[in-house]
Amino acid sequence: MMMQFNSRRFRQLGFALLGGFCLVVALGFPRIPAIAQINQAVIQEVLGNRVFIEEQQANVSDIAQFQEEVRTEQSKAGLRFNNGAMGRLGENSSVTIGQCIEVERGQLLVSGPANGCVAGFSIGVQGTIYTLGMDPDDENVIANLQALEGLVQVGKPDDTDTDIPTDLRQGKKVALLADGTLGPIQDISPEEYRETLSGDLFDGFSALPQQSRLRNACQALYPNYNCTVAGIPQPRTQPVRGLW
Repeated sequence: MMMQFNSRRFRQLGFALLGGFCLVVALGFPRIPAIAQINQAVIQEVLGNRVFIEEQQANVSDIAQFQEEVRTEQSKAGLRFNNGAMGRLGENSSVTIGQCIEVERGQLLVSGPANGCVAGFSIGVQGTIYTLGMDPDDENVIANLQALEGLVQVGKPDDTDTDIPTDLRQGKKVALLADGTLGPIQDISPEEYRETLSGDLFDGFSALPQQSRLRNACQALYPNYNCTVAGIPQPRTQPVRGLW
C-alpha cells in the first residue's frame, strides 16, 4: 500500500512539471483561446458505482490530478475542474485531465472554460457549453462536436497549413474526420437539441450552474418552441381551431 501511495505521489510531481511544459507548448497555438491551466478534477457526482481514477475506484470528492485518467463503466460522473469549469462523462467514457480535457472514449460535456481535445483536434472555448463524443460506428469519423451554447473553436495545432481554427457557433455541429479534416458544419435540429438535453449527459445529473444559458440559447435558436423546462425545446401547444 505504501509503495502504491509513493508511486502515485512521484507520478503527480512529474505530471505537475509536465503541466508547466504543456502550458508553454499550448501558447504556441495562440488562436485557440488560452485559459487557466487545468490540473485537477474533483469527482462531484457519481451516477452508479463504476467510476475510476486511474485503476482505483472513485467516490464523490476524490481528486484526479494532472494527466490522470477518469473512467466510467456502466456509470456516469460529474467533474469540477480547478478553474471552475464543469464536466460530465457518459457511460463507458474516459478522459485524461490536462490543459485540454482529452477524450479517449465515450462522451464528454463541458460547461465553462475548459478546452477539449481528441486525436489531434483541439477545441477552444471561453465559457461555452459543448459536447464532444467519439463515434465508434463510423470509421471515417473520430468524434462529433456540438456547440450547445456560445462559441467553440476547433482546429489542429500541429497543422501549420490550417492553423486558423474554425468557429462553431451555438446550435451548430461538426464531425471531426479520420483524415484530419472537418466535415460540413450543420445545424442542430430542435429534435437533436432535445435529445442531447434529455440524454445521457443530462439525465440524472444536478442542473448545471449555467442552465439558464441553455434556456436562452434554446429560445434564440428555436423561437417557435417552448424552452422553459431546462432549455429543452418542446413544441408549443397550438389551440384547436373553432374551440377558442
